[in-house]
Amino acid sequence: MRRTFSIVAVSAALLAAILLVGPSITLRTQVLHRETSGDAGVTYEHSGARWSSDLYLMKIRTVTDTRYELRLGPDAASYYYPVALAFGSEPPALREVTWLPDAVEITATTGETLRVPADNFRSAR
Repeated sequence: MRRTFSIVAVSAALLAAILLVGPSITLRTQVLHRETSGDAGVTYEHSGARWSSDLYLMKIRTVTDTRYELRLGPDAASYYYPVALAFGSEPPALREVTWLPDAVEITATTGETLRVPADNFRSAR
């Protein structure tokens, strides 16, 4: 009886640890879409200089799930403003990205549109 209780207790502790810590352990990341505002002729001011901004659509596989996010910033491969995505049940795909002087507008293939103000990502360093 005591051994069964120990096995159940250890199993419950391991399951709790996986559920609590699992989402923060990244197993793999994959870039699904990449573009830069400079290709559209748009730059953003930060600290007296003008910078092009990057946009990455990422697939992030963790111990417990797979999620998708946009990463925006002047060097989005290293420092970025994250935007979690949940466009329907299919993996998101971008139909159009419109870089504006004060924001970026992203339209998914599902027709849903997201607008991220430039103040959120222009200084992500």
